[in-house]
Amino acid sequence: MLTLVIEHCALIIYPSFPQRTMNIASSFHFAANVVKDCVFPIFCLGCDQEGIWLCDACRGKIDTRGVFVCPLCHHFTGTGASCSACLGKSALDGHIAITGYQEHSLIGRLIAALKYQYAEDVSSVFDSIVSKFAREQAGLMSSVDVVAPVPLHRRRFAERGFNQAEIIGRIVAGALGKPFVPLLKRHRATKQQALLSRDERKQNVRDAFRLAGERNWKLETRNSGRTEERSFVGMRVLLVDDVFTTGSTMQECAKILKHAGVAGVFGFSVARG
Repeated sequence: MLTLVIEHCALIIYPSFPQRTMNIASSFHFAANVVKDCVFPIFCLGCDQEGIWLCDACRGKIDTRGVFVCPLCHHFTGTGASCSACLGKSALDGHIAITGYQEHSLIGRLIAALKYQYAEDVSSVFDSIVSKFAREQAGLMSSVDVVAPVPLHRRRFAERGFNQAEIIGRIVAGALGKPFVPLLKRHRATKQQALLSRDERKQNVRDAFRLAGERNWKLETRNSGRTEERSFVGMRVLLVDDVFTTGSTMQECAKILKHAGVAGVFGFSVARG
C-alpha cells in the first residue's frame, strides 16, 4: 500500500511529463520498497527467517494434497462433488480446497497477512502454491468455462486496495488456461464472516450479491488474444475464494449465478475449515 500511495503522488505532482513521471514513479517505487523493508521488515511466518514471508522449508510443511469433500456435509467424495445425499440441497455442485484451515496454521497466518495486514506481496507465496495445485488437479476442473472471484464490497476494497479472491482467481485461471471474469458484485456491505456463527453467516450474506453486468461478456479467446462476446448462460463457473468454512458465501453466490442461467458452479479455495 505504501508503494502504491507514493507512486500515485508522483503521478499527481508531474501530470504533464509522462516519461519523466514514469522514471520518477519507478524511482519512488524502488525507494518505497527500501523504506518498507527497513521500517516494516518481513519474517517467515513459520521460522522467522528475515526477508521472506514463507521460506522453502516451511512451505514444504503445508499439506497441499487437497480437500475433496462434499460442500455441505463434508463427506469424502474424492472429487469434491456434492454427495448423493446432498444433491439438490446445495447450489454449489462441488468444492475443492488445497489444504485444511486452522487459524494459527501456516496457511491460516498467510491468509490473515493478506486479508488483515493488507500485505498484498504475500500473493507471490500463493502464486506458487495455487498454480502448482491447479495444474495438478486440472482434470477435475477441465469442464469449467470461466473462473470468477467472490467479490468484495467497494468499501472493503477501498480499505484493502485489492480483493484476495481476485488475486487467487487470476492465478487459477492462468494455470488452467481459462478466462477470468468478475461475474458478481457485492452490492451490500456485510460483516466479517469469521466473527459470526453458522446461522449468522447465512443471514449476513443473504441477498448481498448481484450480477456485475449483463449476461453477455467479452472473453479473451485462449492463445489467440482476440476477444469475443459470449453469454455465460449455460456455462460452468469455477467460483474462487480464499477460505471456505460453512460455505454460506459461496452458496449464496452460486444461487445468483444459477438463477441467471449458469449451468454449474464449482467452488475452489485455498483452505477449507
